[in-house]
Amino acid sequence: MLRIITQWVEAQAELKRITERTHDDMAIHKETTVREILRSVKEKGDEALLHYTSEFDHITLTPEELKVSGSELDAAYQQVNKDLLSSIRLAAKQIEAFHRQRVPKSWVQFGDDEVVLGKRYTPVDRAGLYVPGGQAAYPSTVLMNAIPAKVAKVPKIVMVTPPAQGKKINPAVLVAAQEAGIQEIYRIGGAQAIASLAYGTDTIPKVDVITGPGNIYVTLAKKIVYGTVGIDSLAGPSEVLIIADSQANPVHLAADMLAQAEHDSLAAAILLTTDSALARQVVVEVELQLQDHPRRTLTEKAIAHYGLVVVVESLKAAAELSNQFAPEHLELEVSDPWDLLENIRHAGAIFLGYSTPEAVGDYLAGPNHTLPTSGAARYASALGVETFMKHSSLVQYSPTALQKVASAIDVLATAEGLPSHANSVRLRMKAQEQEQQEWVKQETSSQENDGKNL
Repeated sequence: MLRIITQWVEAQAELKRITERTHDDMAIHKETTVREILRSVKEKGDEALLHYTSEFDHITLTPEELKVSGSELDAAYQQVNKDLLSSIRLAAKQIEAFHRQRVPKSWVQFGDDEVVLGKRYTPVDRAGLYVPGGQAAYPSTVLMNAIPAKVAKVPKIVMVTPPAQGKKINPAVLVAAQEAGIQEIYRIGGAQAIASLAYGTDTIPKVDVITGPGNIYVTLAKKIVYGTVGIDSLAGPSEVLIIADSQANPVHLAADMLAQAEHDSLAAAILLTTDSALARQVVVEVELQLQDHPRRTLTEKAIAHYGLVVVVESLKAAAELSNQFAPEHLELEVSDPWDLLENIRHAGAIFLGYSTPEAVGDYLAGPNHTLPTSGAARYASALGVETFMKHSSLVQYSPTALQKVASAIDVLATAEGLPSHANSVRLRMKAQEQEQQEWVKQETSSQENDGKNL
C-alpha cells in the first residue's frame, strides 16, 4: 500500500531512506566479485569474456560470435514493424536536434600585448556504449547514448549489450543502433563488458569513455575503471518526484508514479501535494491501476518499499523537500509550473505542466534520459555531447606580455618553493635583456659608422 505522510520530519527521514536504498552490506561482496572479473578480462581478454558469458548468462559463444554480423544487422530491419521503425526515426531526429544545440564552441580571445587565450573542444577518439539487454529491450537507451556521441563527432563508437537466449540481440535495439550511426556491436554484458571496453581485448577495442546504465555489477565496474577511462555517471535505480496542486488529475498522477515503479523493484515514486483529498485519491487509483498490471509483482514491490505520498502546507515547502531529495525526474503538475520552477535548484530533468509526463522525456522530447540518480543531481547533469568531448586551454604570450607579469610569476613560484618555475621566466627575461642590449649595441655602432662615412 502506498503510504501518506503529513509530518515534515518524517517526510525528510523517508526521503533520506529512499535516497540511500542501494547502500547495502552486499555491495562489498559484489565489488570483490567485480574486481575479479575486471582483473580476469584484463589478463585473459576474449577467453574471460566467453567464460563469464557462459557462467552468468548461460550462453556459449565463440570469439567470432562476439561481434554482431552485418547480415544480422540487415535482418533486424525486416523484424521490426513500420510503426516502430517510424517511431525510432522520429525519436532519433528529435534527440539529434536537441543535442546539436549543446555542442560546445571553441573560442579564442586576442588581448593587449599580443596575449591570446582560448579554449579548444575536441571529441574523444573512441566511445563505448553499454545498453542493458537480455530479456528486455531498450532502443531508446541506444539512441540517448549514441546520438550525443555522433553529434560530438566521435570517430569510433562501439556498443555492447548482453544477448538473450539463442544468442540473439533484440532487433529494435539493432535498428536503433544503426539509425544512430553505430555499426560495431558486440553481444556481451555485465561487468565483463565494461572490462572489455576499458582494457580492450583481441576482439573488442579499448575506448576512452564508457556510457550507459546497467545493474549493480555494471555500475560497480564503471566506478572501478573510472580513471582508466571516463564514464558518464554511476546510475542507480530510477526515480520520479511529482509536485502536484489540487487541479492535478489523480488518475494521471497514479499512472506517472507506476510508470517509474515498473522499471525496477528498487525504483522510487514520490508525490508531494498540497491537497490531502488528492493524496487519498492517488493512493486508491494506484491500487486500481495495479490490478491488471503486466508487471504487477515487481511494480507493487517498488511502490510498497519506495513509493511515498507527502502532504505539504505549500508548493514552496514541496520545492524545498524536492531540492533535498534532488530527484532524477521531477514533474511539476501545477497550474503555474514556471513560477514554481524558480524554487527548484536540483533535478536531473524537469517536466512542466499537466500534459508533460516523464515518458515524453524517456523517448523523444530530445533531452537525454540518462540522468543523475540517488541525489547526484545536486552536482551532476544529464549525459550529453559534452560527455564525449574534452577541452584544451590555449595560451600564447608575446615577449612584451611575459615581461609585464614576469616578476609576479617569480614571486609566486618562489613562494611555492619551485625554483625551476621561476627560472623558466627569469631565463627568458635575461635572454630578452641580452637581445635588447645587443640590439642597442648594433644600432649605436651603425650610427657611428654612418657618422664617419659623412
